[in-house]
Formats: sequence, C-alpha cells, structure tokens
Amino acid sequence: MNEQNLPEFIFPDDLLPKETSEPVAKTSSGDQSTLMLQILRALGAIIIVAAASIFLFQHWGVGSDVQRYLLLLAFTGILSVGGFFCALQLKESKGARTLLGLTLAVTPVNFAVLGGLIYSRFSWDDAFLSVPGYATWVAPSPTSALLTAAGALLVLAPLCYLSFLSLARHQAKLLAGGFFLSNLALLFPSRQPNWIGVMAALLVIGLTCFEVRRFAKEASLKTFEGRFSRLLLWVPPAMLIGRTFHLYAPTQLFTACLLAASAILGFVFLPPLARKDSTKRLLQGLSMVPASCSLISLADLFYRAFSLSSQWTIPLCTLPTAVLLVAASWYAIGSGTGYRRAAALIALAGTSVNLLIFPGLTSSLVCLITALAILICGFMVEQKIMFFSGAAGVIFGLGYHLKYALNLYSLLNWGSLAVIGMAIIIFASLLERHQEQLRERIRQFRSRLQHWSH
Repeated sequence: MNEQNLPEFIFPDDLLPKETSEPVAKTSSGDQSTLMLQILRALGAIIIVAAASIFLFQHWGVGSDVQRYLLLLAFTGILSVGGFFCALQLKESKGARTLLGLTLAVTPVNFAVLGGLIYSRFSWDDAFLSVPGYATWVAPSPTSALLTAAGALLVLAPLCYLSFLSLARHQAKLLAGGFFLSNLALLFPSRQPNWIGVMAALLVIGLTCFEVRRFAKEASLKTFEGRFSRLLLWVPPAMLIGRTFHLYAPTQLFTACLLAASAILGFVFLPPLARKDSTKRLLQGLSMVPASCSLISLADLFYRAFSLSSQWTIPLCTLPTAVLLVAASWYAIGSGTGYRRAAALIALAGTSVNLLIFPGLTSSLVCLITALAILICGFMVEQKIMFFSGAAGVIFGLGYHLKYALNLYSLLNWGSLAVIGMAIIIFASLLERHQEQLRERIRQFRSRLQHWSH
C-alpha cells in the first residue's frame, strides 16, 4: 500500500500542515462544547468495548457459535467503516481515530473467541470439560474452526494495519506486527496454566524488548495515540493471565512465570516514574525480589521433578539468583557494581555453606567452579571485591577438593583434579591471547548500554 495516497486522517495532528490563518480564540462556550464532545466519544467507546466484551461470556439463543462469532467480526468491520466514513465524508479525524482505535481494542476479543473455537476441536488437554458454559465456544467441526479462523485473520490483519496507520503512522508496521503476533497467543489450543504461564512470560519479555529498543525512543509514540497503541500490545498477555485466574487454578509454574514477568516490568517500567536516581535504583533493586522468588520456585520444581538429593538444594537456589543479578547489572541504572557484588556474595556463600553442610567431592567441585567463575568475572569487569573473593573461594574449594580426593582416592577423583587444572591453564592462555579484544568488547557493550533507554 502506497502511504502517499492515504487519506489525511492517517497522519497525526502534529504532523499535518499548519494553517496560516490566525487561530480563533476559544470562548467558554467553545470549551464546554469540546468537553461535551470528548465525554460523548468516551461514553461511546465504553459502550462499544462493553458490547464487544459480552461476546466472551454471553451465549445468545440464536444460531451456532460460529454464526455468533461472525456477528462479532462484522461488528469489528463496521467500526472500521465508521472510522473511514468520519474521515472521508465528515472530514473529522478525531471520530475516525476513535473508531479505528476501538477496532484495535476489540481485536483481542475476536482472537479470544477464535481461540475458543479452535480449542473446542484441537484441544491439547482435558480442561475443556471444566470450562463454564458461558465461556465455552464450540465449532461444528475441525474444518469449520480452521476456515473461520483463516477468514477472520484475513479480515483483521489489514484492519489492524490501517488502524495503526491512523494512530502511529511511523511505527505502524512494527506495531501491527507485534500486535498480531501477541494476539496469536490467544489461539494456542491449551488452557493448562503451565503452558499459559510460560507463554505470558515470553510475551512480556518480547514486548519489553520492543519497548526498550524501539518504542521508547520514538517521539511520535509519546502522544496519547502513541501510548494507546503501545498499550494495546499488552492486552493479549493480560487476557491470558486473567482468563487463567478466572477459569482455572494457577499452578506453581504459572505463579513463577507471573513473578518473573512482574519483575521484568518493574525493572524496566517503574524507574522512569521516579525523578531521583537513588529512587530509580531502589525500584530496580526491589524488582529483584519477585525475580528471586520466581527462580526459587522454579528451582523447587526442578528439584522435585528430577528427585535430586539434598546437597543440590542450596546451589539450585543461590546460583541462578547470582546469575540473574549479574545479568541485571548490565542493564541497571548506574554502574551495576552492587548487583555483581551481591551476586558474588550469594554464590560464594551458598556453595561454601553447602560444602560445609554436605561435604564431598561434588560439593567441593561446585564450590570450586563457582569461585573460578567469580574470579574470572571480577577480572573481566575489573572489580577488586569480586576478584579477591573469587580467589578466596578457589582456595577454599580447592582445599576441600584435594582433601576428599586424597581421602577417597579413585580414578574419577584424580581425573577431576587433572581436568580442572588443565582447563584453568588453557583458559588462562585464551585470556592472555585475547584479553585486549575481550576488554574492548566489554567496553563497547557498556557504551552501547549507556545509550539505551531505561
């Protein structure tokens, strides 16, 4: 589609040519009229969204579920037609954008109903039998479910693109693509909370990357229409989460994924709300609490799924948390040294305490490898505390490993020491040869991160 031939309402108000005539001063009656028009548009929008939402829960007495969905699809198309009518015939852009924005707002409802129709014939689980009747959508046959979905996608795709063109022209393709992919998650033929939790978390990660790398830098997306367009992308994951809470019992994995998603959102979106850098850093630090809880919950699931011994309890809780803090340090406001120090402390303390509680070759090997990783990380980021604490951990872990290798002499124990020693020498050689390149890449990565939006 040639964007040069699109009607004028496609462009935001601030990008339209300015009128040369003197603006007419607004009177109090004009202000009241403007306010009344805004109230009427808002009231109409609320009524339309409420009417569309009823399709999710209300079973009408006439026609099949597919026929009832086609009414919803036709209703969505009529909203778009109304928007074009306001723009082309009435020459009024605000009403056009309102109706086209509502087209986007009811699109997730379309996908939710399509998901119900597909789920009725291609379910991956047995939860369909427990879904309440008011939330059940049944297709007459697998073919009808697929044909209905395919036809709806062919209609909704261009409507979404044209609607985003009217709200945020410069990022319309990216917004429409992200919005469509986000809505496709509603077609997933499973209601099992574990699957839904993982999918919602992946959507949150993907949408957060869009926000940080593309949307937050675009000036045109900071208008009301731009913010509304960005907000729409988050509706499908919100519907997935809300549907699970309303119709099903959340599982431990679902809760862990939800905690992880909330941590990501808090880490990225809460700091900009504060003015002081200290407050921003505090908000980011607090987001590590749900993140750590999520990792501990996942560690518990992993521990029980593989029936691991007790000596893995502490490492499974501390080591992933340490890795998380190191990863967060690269994106944190400021230098991120506090995150790395905390990571080193947690990892060393966890593996050392585990070695004291569960002494043995395996525990000493875990402690030794962890300390080596901290020592190397401290060297690469040039932090004394990490470097020397890693060195102390290496001495502690290596001492225990030598002790148990001597007390319980076997080919395996001797081999583990030999492999560790050889690996250290080879790794040191690699560092000696490529340390300048590695340091330069780290500097480039830090410089690039500083230009990213928080």
